[in-house]
Amino acid sequence: MIFVSTLEIITGKTDEALELVKTVNPPEDVKVLHFLQMFGKPDFFLIFEAPNEEVAMDFVLNFSGAMESSTQLGVSVDEL
Repeated sequence: MIFVSTLEIITGKTDEALELVKTVNPPEDVKVLHFLQMFGKPDFFLIFEAPNEEVAMDFVLNFSGAMESSTQLGVSVDEL
């Protein structure tokens, strides 16, 4: 399953957020496909594969101390 997360730095948590981004260490069953810093809002896009929603949620929660996130399940247009 492919997931797309948007991450926005919480005011006053910039240093902590940048440290989290630089040291991201996904679990064995999560594969980060793209981790992009944006010029504007949101601050980051995180595109990753996970076997299910529970694993995806656990992974994204690693960023919750310094960033607000929103995660959606991506579906290939080939599957429409």
